[in-house]
Amino acid sequence: MENTREIEAGLLRRVQSGDTSAYFTLLAPHRERLYRKALSILGNSDDAEDALQEALLTAFRSIASFRGESSLYTWLYRIVVNKCYDMHRARKDTGTIDEGILIADDRISIEKNLELSEDSSYLIEKINGLEKKYRTILLLRYYDQLSYQEIAGIVKTNAGTVKSRLFKARELLKRSIMMDGKGDYFAERL
Repeated sequence: MENTREIEAGLLRRVQSGDTSAYFTLLAPHRERLYRKALSILGNSDDAEDALQEALLTAFRSIASFRGESSLYTWLYRIVVNKCYDMHRARKDTGTIDEGILIADDRISIEKNLELSEDSSYLIEKINGLEKKYRTILLLRYYDQLSYQEIAGIVKTNAGTVKSRLFKARELLKRSIMMDGKGDYFAERL
């Protein structure tokens, strides 16, 4: 892990010094995860690729200002998510985006042709019903599979707060499921 950080730091210094060829090597380990995030927000592979390309171009143009206060992935993640939301807003303004593809406020998005089990649909409904600060932490941890530190960088808090909010999010989710009388079935899965 430490060796990976050293390699990334060296590539970052090269890019910040003007070595543009090092940029692609620097991005390679992160590109697929960033693409999946764009796809989860936009629900369309062409749009996700467009948003990712725009985000990576934006990141390249501002790489000199990257101070390393968060991980490179966290910094890129924020740029990708912002580009996706910009794209969504632009299309919404022109009426060319399907509202069923994106559920606002970091809720889980579902592609139209994706067949979900009744259980999955139920859980998505329950997760989307959580307060934003809990829903966001839950999704970043389990849907995007980010570490506590990466989540802390994205939501601009510390890892301890992330852990406590994640605990609270799971408890709220369990409580909501229990209130519906489905606790025995779902509680062991949470």
